[in-house]
Amino acid sequence: CAKAVENVNTVLADAIMGMDSADQRGIDEAMLKADGTPNKANLGANAILGISLAISKAGAASRGIPLWKHYAEVAGNPIP
Repeated sequence: CAKAVENVNTVLADAIMGMDSADQRGIDEAMLKADGTPNKANLGANAILGISLAISKAGAASRGIPLWKHYAEVAGNPIP
């Protein structure tokens, strides 16, 4: 658990600092690149997921849209 917190505060923070919170895909890709494994073994899947979820909420809020709409746009789904 302490290692995951350290990874969030160091390696992952360095990978995404300064990025636009509305760029969900870009942030997720930057974290995956920082991890460098296919199964997120280096930095921890839960650490990466926690940041991804927080960023998605921040990205939606920064654009003034509901979270569901943000997810739909990230996934490329048409919005009714």
